[in-house]
Amino acid sequence: MSLALKADSRDTAWVPFPVPDSGNSAGGFAALGAVVGPLMMLFIALQKPGPVRTLMRAEADCPERARKASTLGLTEPPLAPLLRAGVVVRETDGRIWVDRGKARRRQWRIALWFGVAIVAISGMVAFALAR
Repeated sequence: MSLALKADSRDTAWVPFPVPDSGNSAGGFAALGAVVGPLMMLFIALQKPGPVRTLMRAEADCPERARKASTLGLTEPPLAPLLRAGVVVRETDGRIWVDRGKARRRQWRIALWFGVAIVAISGMVAFALAR
């Protein structure tokens, strides 16, 4: 038995995601769930204020106004990468504050990387669908 591909290009087009069967309504709901699920997780994550936003709301943006992390409800794991990057500064007495300039630069850098990723993924999808 041969596994030769059909000559029709519509049958051999590669797509980066599974295409639901048109005769099965459950396939359409699965595809919808594959898109809506990650979007909802992203929405929930963006609603919860992070350490930088919490420190800015508390106006802890200089050594004189530094606050204890425990009084703001902040824990060590989310602070660790921000401390390494210098966005959040820990004083010798344990109080922390946010460097607004570094926070702004980091935010722009992250937005730039997301933009590059979206353009790259869009280009790959367009290339794949054009084949």
